[in-house]
Amino acid sequence: MKEYSRDKWGTSYFPTLKDAYAYYKTMGFYKHDVLNKVQNGEIHIGMPKTTKDQRPFLLVDHGNAKRWFISQSRAR
Repeated sequence: MKEYSRDKWGTSYFPTLKDAYAYYKTMGFYKHDVLNKVQNGEIHIGMPKTTKDQRPFLLVDHGNAKRWFISQSRAR
């Protein structure tokens, strides 16, 4: 029988622009810096696209901001 482990990682996706502001504020970024990151495609607002074996989920991260993470099962 195969055993599975679950990997998880943070993404550059935030559910709202407010969450992106809060996250980057802790690192010294201003609102205009965050807007530039969105416009340049460095970060995204909304849910990330996933494959059928991946599951997106929200966690509270830096600055009490919600950020999308992805978990994926893999055989060991």
